[in-house]
This record gives sequence, C-alpha cells and structure tokens, in this order.
Amino acid sequence: MDAQGRNSEHTQRKAEQARGAGVCFAFGPMTRLPLRFRSWSRTAVFLTLLSAGAVLDEARADENLFGWVRGAETLPAGHAEAYQFITLRTGKAAGTYQGWDFDTEVEYGITDKFQVSIALEQRAFHIKGVEELDNQSRYRFGGIELSGKYRILSPFKDIVGLAVRLELAYLPSDDVAGIEQQETDIHPEIILHKNFLDDTLITHVNVGAKMAWGKKPAEEYDYELTLEGGAGVSYRFAPKWFIGVEGHWRSEFPEADLGFHEHSVIFVGPSLHYGTKNWWATASYGYQIYGQGVDEPSNGKTFAEEARNEFRIKVGFNF
Repeated sequence: MDAQGRNSEHTQRKAEQARGAGVCFAFGPMTRLPLRFRSWSRTAVFLTLLSAGAVLDEARADENLFGWVRGAETLPAGHAEAYQFITLRTGKAAGTYQGWDFDTEVEYGITDKFQVSIALEQRAFHIKGVEELDNQSRYRFGGIELSGKYRILSPFKDIVGLAVRLELAYLPSDDVAGIEQQETDIHPEIILHKNFLDDTLITHVNVGAKMAWGKKPAEEYDYELTLEGGAGVSYRFAPKWFIGVEGHWRSEFPEADLGFHEHSVIFVGPSLHYGTKNWWATASYGYQIYGQGVDEPSNGKTFAEEARNEFRIKVGFNF
C-alpha cells in the first residue's frame, strides 16, 4: 500500500475513533459525563423511590399508632379506610364487670386535608355483684357518630402537625351498663402531631371538650360537660413496627358547671402497632393510675363510671 493509501486508511481510522469517542463521550463508561449522568440517574431513581414511599406513607397517613390518642394526618382525596375497634373495660371496686365496645367506622378523604367519617357503636355487658349496677349479660346498640377532621399543618412538611376535629353523636344507651338515654353530643378537638428522628419517633397530643345532652335516666343530670385529652409517644423499632406509651384523661362536670366536679380519671399504658400498605393493627392497654369521684372513697380510684383496666384492639383497612 502506498503512502497515500496508508494516510487515507489512517485518516479513516481516526475518523471512526473520533466518532466512537463521540459516542463514548455521550454515553460511554470511561468519560466524566457518563459518570455524572449515572450519578444523576441514581439521584433520580432515589428521588423517585422516595416519592413513591411518600405516596405510600400518605396513603396510610391516618394509621392509628395509639389506642385512644389521634394523629393530625388525614387520608388523601378519594381514599377510604375502614376500622374495627374492640374495647374491653374491666374491673370495679368489687364484683365482676366487663363492658365491651364494638366500633365500626369508615373514613373518606374529601380533599387531601379534609376527611369525614361515620361510625356505629355496639355494646355488650357482663355485670355481677357490682354496687349500684344490675346484674346482667346483654347486648345494647350504642349509637351513631359523624365526624370531620381538617388538617391545618402537616407533621411531614411543617414544624408541627395541627388538625381540628368535630364529632357529632347520638347515643341511645350509656357505656357504663347500657342504660337507656337519649344522648346527643358535640365534641370539638385539637390535635398536635410532631415527628422526630427521621419520622421514627412519633408524638401526638390531643385536647378537647364534649357537651352532652339527654343523659337522663342513665344519670341524675340531663346534660354535662367533659374536658378531656391525651398524649402518646411511639417509636419505630423495626420495619412496619411501632411500640409506644400513651395516656388519656377526662373530667366531667354536670350541667356544665365547672364548680361541680363529678369525677376525673387518668389512664396510662403501652401500645403496639403494625402497619402494611393495605392494613394495620394496634393493640393498647390503659390502667387507671388516678381517679377521683364525688361520694367515692379517697383512695386514688373512681369506679362509679370508670373501670380499672381498658384494653383496645384496632384494625384498619385502606382502600
């Protein structure tokens, strides 16, 4: 091959190498741009997975980590959740007392910040040898509740989560012994919610009041005011698992007279929660650590309307 031919072949190889280098420059593994491209790709994949995780968390936003204390998160618009609560209240000063509550509730997200719910309450009682209560083993229809919750601040996006909740209820039997009444309630509540340690430590605080009318003949007075609240701390100790402690309290004032204190009670105990994409479950226990009631012994317990122990299991299904 002559020099001209060799020069032509050399020039052609250079051109091919240049074209190949151009391809490698854009996509090849040995140049800086592809390294940056791969880094950007990994970042994009990470953000996509993070967003997907956020969507899943949001879809399960109203999971109940506690038995009695609520969080500030709401269901996304168009999502629904069905709950079943089973509560056992047991233990009086004497005798045998078991009060069962079965609450079936459905929640629906109207917007990402506002949800509504409807709940049916049913009760069952086994009472024997308890002072001022008739011996009985019977079922009673508890009533119906309607509620709405509006999230003002998100615990994931703002310094603290904040929500307000309003509940309306009609209860034709009381929760102490199923005694007939015609009670109607209005129950406003403020909910605070703060997450720590990359959302592995969850804290909730609730403060509310309930005004009830139609308490007779279950109680001596026809209407009363209840001030109540609760707080809980829960820690995610393994994927999908939370363990925590919670407390809730209430004080009742007949005829809404703050100078007429009927009784106050405080319950404290542990909670255990497990949650997946489609369902979750929570088990909680509350022990009466303090109680005080009118015309009751001053021994730090109240049993006229309260029990010594409260057990609760909650199961929720996402739709």
